[in-house]
Amino acid sequence: MAKALAGLLLGASVLAACLPPQDTPEPAAEEQETRPDIAPGDLVLLPCSAGTDRPCAVLIAGGKRLMFGAPAGAGQQADEADLADLEALFLFSVHPEDIEGVDEVRNRGWRAGRLDPLPLTGPVGTGVLVQGLNMAYEQPDAISFVEDGAPAGGFVAALLSHANDITEETLVYDSGDVKVRAAPGRNTWLSYRVGYRDLDETWHEIVMTPCGAETAVGDGEYEVEAANRLSVGCPVPQPVEEAASDADETEVAEAETAGPDYAWPLEAPVFAEKTER
Repeated sequence: MAKALAGLLLGASVLAACLPPQDTPEPAAEEQETRPDIAPGDLVLLPCSAGTDRPCAVLIAGGKRLMFGAPAGAGQQADEADLADLEALFLFSVHPEDIEGVDEVRNRGWRAGRLDPLPLTGPVGTGVLVQGLNMAYEQPDAISFVEDGAPAGGFVAALLSHANDITEETLVYDSGDVKVRAAPGRNTWLSYRVGYRDLDETWHEIVMTPCGAETAVGDGEYEVEAANRLSVGCPVPQPVEEAASDADETEVAEAETAGPDYAWPLEAPVFAEKTER
């Protein structure tokens, strides 16, 4: 590995001598939006759909940072400091429009100072995606390493690591106070159920379900009161399969339009828990 890297860097140095300097692109306009105050004990979703209708959110829970979804532009909309501290990236699908931002997230986080390869979890096909992207960017990253100097994260952080290809509901992340379960649905879509234990030892839960997925059920490993649950899902109202025969028209109408607490794409930060600590 060391010899291969040395060879790439040597070849890159030769190419670098022949290439004109390039200007650093300006940050995307979305970066300039006001960021809310986020305390260490907060649980919040930050939007990263970048003007698309695709599901995407950066979740901050007790100081930990996880990203769900990676449409085009997600890596530019997300805060650079969040990407540097990102612990994992979870894909809702491997459809082209849902993975176009994977390299943006990888590359921008690496340059911002992420120290380790970024773990990637998603449906079947995620492992192939990781392998392909790592291979595709191995030499370009080596050239950049020589031309621009070592990014804050070092060379190894340029890589993606393959965490899981999800074929059944399973726990995919567990830090003790943050737990993430993934469940497959129709057409290889995944949904995610995130549990967070706050500073007072109270559990909160966020369920993220894209259109076409089935909601992750969970296994009862923690108890959550109804007031501490929040859902983000498909904006299309789901029909009610059964209604009580004596229900009036108003009750039926309300049932038929019942849906998630928030719909994709998120347009503003969503706090599931807001503290002063």
